[in-house]
Amino acid sequence: MNTDHDPHEADAPIGRDAAAARLHEAQAAARRVAVQGSASASAWLTGLAAASAVYLAALGWFARTDEAEVLGVSLAFAAVLGLLAVVHLRRIRASSLGFSRRFGIAMGSWGALFAASLGIGLLAFPGSVAFFAVAGAVTAVPPLWGSVRELVVVRG
Repeated sequence: MNTDHDPHEADAPIGRDAAAARLHEAQAAARRVAVQGSASASAWLTGLAAASAVYLAALGWFARTDEAEVLGVSLAFAAVLGLLAVVHLRRIRASSLGFSRRFGIAMGSWGALFAASLGIGLLAFPGSVAFFAVAGAVTAVPPLWGSVRELVVVRG
């Protein structure tokens, strides 16, 4: 038991300057943690945008019958996403106010566009470099929006 600490010290009144200093210290610590989490989330979203754009653009170079090549590109895409998750998502221990909503919108929009791009592209436009290049660019927009919003919100 620590005898140097008075158990009633928390109840003791403190001066205005001391309270302001403690409040400033707490706010600075909270901001540092949120900024670090936001930087990791932003990096994840930017990496997702780049990886999915490259993946979709690469699919345009292959016909339906090029199954081994499509599988290879798909596995490489999955590996990049896994690496991004290990490096960036595990660092998000705290987040800024509204992060869950922004991240959910970015990921949900990306998922819907990505699924539609894959479905339409592989069924209606296999081997179409133009379709998959445009689909890759369009699919990158939601995570890039989320990345920028996260940095703008946190850095003000």
